Amino acid sequence: MKAAILEGRRKLKIRELPLPRCGDDEAIIRVEACGICRTDLKCYEDGQRDLTLPRILGHELAGTVYVAGKKVKGVQPGMRVQVAPGLSCGACRYCQQGRDNLCHELKIVGFNYDGGFAQYMVVPARGLERGILKEIAPSLSFAEASLTEPLACCIHMQEALGLAPGESILISGCGRLGILNAKLAMLRGAEKVILLEPAEQRRELASRLGMFYCLDGANANVVEEIRRLTGGQGVDLAIPCCPDPAALETSLQALAKGGRLGFFSGLLPEKLPLNFNLIHYKEITVIGGYGCTLKDNRAALDLLASGAIEVKEILTREISLEEVEAGLSMIREMAALSVIITFN
Repeated sequence: MKAAILEGRRKLKIRELPLPRCGDDEAIIRVEACGICRTDLKCYEDGQRDLTLPRILGHELAGTVYVAGKKVKGVQPGMRVQVAPGLSCGACRYCQQGRDNLCHELKIVGFNYDGGFAQYMVVPARGLERGILKEIAPSLSFAEASLTEPLACCIHMQEALGLAPGESILISGCGRLGILNAKLAMLRGAEKVILLEPAEQRRELASRLGMFYCLDGANANVVEEIRRLTGGQGVDLAIPCCPDPAALETSLQALAKGGRLGFFSGLLPEKLPLNFNLIHYKEITVIGGYGCTLKDNRAALDLLASGAIEVKEILTREISLEEVEAGLSMIREMAALSVIITFN
């Protein structure tokens, strides 16, 4: 089989590997689609705290069960499945609370286990025990199903923030996570969904998708515009969906008194010129959102299957495995909303 193996910083090699063997309590997935995300780019360029090398990256994936071990139940060859990437222990206090994304023993496909930048992938016994394979509805393509994990992360963040009908929300960034967060907020009944994006092309696309308030994030007067749209109060919630300190600063300024900030995207490793005093003066609540839980993943796949969240319009680029480094460059340069490796 072919696989893209990260062997070191900016050292990604396409290798021909033997087909992995399947243990009695394991399964092998034939990967059909695997998204490339900004975290994959970070792994490629700088490494990541959970990453061990060499490693096959890729944690946003869907495929077909190729073979299942004789002790495996509920998983049959030929099943179309989406893979929830987090393998938690199931026993610690966080797992017992349903917060398995915070499990001390959490292992992640594409970081601790080989992931979807390959034609085939082993699903470990621990993953099968935790139910990380979810059957895909016939109405969904593999590419659409590969967006389950990103949508699940948005669900996790908005659940943590407690977004309620009638509230206003500011989302910084019109990339796929910004658009998914906006679609989800609209579905949850947000009265006003305001997106900030400095790139005109992305603002135009978001507007075509029904995101009616798409403002230029580079406009020096954008905070005043946000206040005008919210009756002078500011927004109830803000989620920066990009690793730019300026977006976080704008969010703090645009939040109403008593507002809630979702710390959704990690920041760039540089000195951050942020006015954290605004958290104090405006009594802003800051809530972190890291990844997603198995429950979030199930909810995301259900929303996609039902059509409540439509993602076909943000599936903008499909590439082959051999083009993976070009795909990483597209992510870096924001040349496409989504870049998905397909194996058809």
